[in-house]
Amino acid sequence: MKFEKLNYSSGNVKKAFVIGIVVTLLFIVIINLFFTRAKYKLVESRKLASGTINYTLVDFELVEIKFKANGSENYVDVDTIEDNYVLNEEDSYCTEKYTNENNSFEDIRNDNLKINFDKDTKTISVSPYSKKGTKCHLYFDESLPSLCEEGDTTCETLLGNVTINPSCPELDENGDGTIAEVKSANAMICKAKDDFGTSYYYRGTVDNNWVVFGKDKTGSNYIWWRIIRINGNGTIRLIYAGTSTSPKSAPETTGNTTMIKPRTEINTTDQYRMAVRFNEQYNDNKYVGYMYGGTKGQASTGYDAAHKPETKSTVLEEIEYWYNNSTNLGDLAEQYIDVETGFCGDRGVDTTSVSGYTGQGYGTQQTAYAPWTRLYNGSWKGTQTPTLKCGKDTTAQKRDLYTGPSAKGTKSSSGTLIEGNNKLSVPVGLITSDEVVFAGGFGGASNNGYWLYTNRYYWTMSPSYYYYYRSSNQYAYVFVVNTIGALGAGSVNNDDYGVRPVINLKANVKITGTGVDGDPYVVVTA
Repeated sequence: MKFEKLNYSSGNVKKAFVIGIVVTLLFIVIINLFFTRAKYKLVESRKLASGTINYTLVDFELVEIKFKANGSENYVDVDTIEDNYVLNEEDSYCTEKYTNENNSFEDIRNDNLKINFDKDTKTISVSPYSKKGTKCHLYFDESLPSLCEEGDTTCETLLGNVTINPSCPELDENGDGTIAEVKSANAMICKAKDDFGTSYYYRGTVDNNWVVFGKDKTGSNYIWWRIIRINGNGTIRLIYAGTSTSPKSAPETTGNTTMIKPRTEINTTDQYRMAVRFNEQYNDNKYVGYMYGGTKGQASTGYDAAHKPETKSTVLEEIEYWYNNSTNLGDLAEQYIDVETGFCGDRGVDTTSVSGYTGQGYGTQQTAYAPWTRLYNGSWKGTQTPTLKCGKDTTAQKRDLYTGPSAKGTKSSSGTLIEGNNKLSVPVGLITSDEVVFAGGFGGASNNGYWLYTNRYYWTMSPSYYYYYRSSNQYAYVFVVNTIGALGAGSVNNDDYGVRPVINLKANVKITGTGVDGDPYVVVTA
């Protein structure tokens, strides 16, 4: 390469000076355009409660994102909240730079700027833009499940009449998920995580969770239910509460009227005339199941063989008969009853928590099941650890989460597909022991002051344990709610226990009413 010496003549100097000026100006323009574009055009992301919020730096900058949970007075930082959210348009605002009387700039709130948030795409927009450097402060409130269409003034939300208590006083202050025996007279809605997201459950002396849905086959009696909880996917879990000739007057909350009448009355005495066995057979671990593996009377030789959902339990057969022959629910199911959410009969095995119960969950091995060890460890625990999640993994869910035959699975709030066993011919289950504890019951302790108390024994679908002493003294046990309102274990062949079916309503059903006796929630079916 050949280098030449620059000729510094006056003409060349001027030319070089001009070229230098032009190059400098071009450089400044390019740099300005580059950084302006970088500052105002690039898409940025900010962490949000259940994901991220994307926005384009056009004419504004996000300087604050705060959240307020229901029942709380103060907004908090994003990292402390993990629930649904909605923009509070009244509290959110933007500021713009203005020149004050001292000829200096200051931020002035501009309430004419409208902030819009698209929850589905997690994007925001501000209009009309007026000045670069606009700074926006976003405030989000926790959003509760709603069953109402926007603008429908005749529709009520199920959660609209009870204060949400994010930290219910019954929950252990250590934050470890345990619940202590507290016989609070409070009526409240609390929240806990389930497989689908955040579930809101009714606890204590609740009197505004009544629902009217369906009729008996005669058409003259209305079927009454009570809400156990709003599931994390927005569906509504109901437990049977009896029938009434009036859609405004609730049935009695105690006694036989709270149970379904079986197809054959096992016990002829009036006290137990609503009784149903969970399973007629009891001498094998498999009979703790709502469905079980193999045929009735066939001994199980392995865990999978024992608990594969193949054969219906006695209680499931009774529920199917009631559903098909005593109600019009089958006519309403396709449009109103959810088949995806399912019902959990958790048959996980714990070989370490209860001394002597080290079996693997099949045959006549003395076995402790997971629901029992959440409540019991040699004696009833002073604090008990219920859960609204079903099983420890997807394999357990596909075995123990009972869903309808057409169920395709449903996604959790994190996007995980939750799939059940698709084995139910009718979309009906039973309450779980964990749901009883969340509602105010307790293992081994009486409580007649919470809304699930009926002064009657009735089945849950949660396995407890299998006991074996000798061939003449061996039983499969399932949890029951007893006459003092406590959770206890009942042998599956006991013919003294009643049945309260459980269904899930679809999240988009329309309702009217306020949920109280005299003005219950009524599912609009016309």
